Amino acid sequence: MASEARFAKVRKLLESNGWALTRINGSHHIFTKPERAPISIPVHAGKVKAFYVRKAEEIIGQERNREDEFGG
Repeated sequence: MASEARFAKVRKLLESNGWALTRINGSHHIFTKPERAPISIPVHAGKVKAFYVRKAEEIIGQERNREDEFGG
């Protein structure tokens, strides 16, 4: 999912990894997860730019690596 994507796919990716859409401020959709910094995803015409897709994938990858490392 490393190119421009539909917001529904990005939302599903984040929510399936424990993130919750907690508020929308204009075009910015804010996802939160306990003990993590919020993620802001700008959405325009139902699409998310590639940069934000990669950022979400990177954050999830880091979480998975941390879980593997610390068994959490």
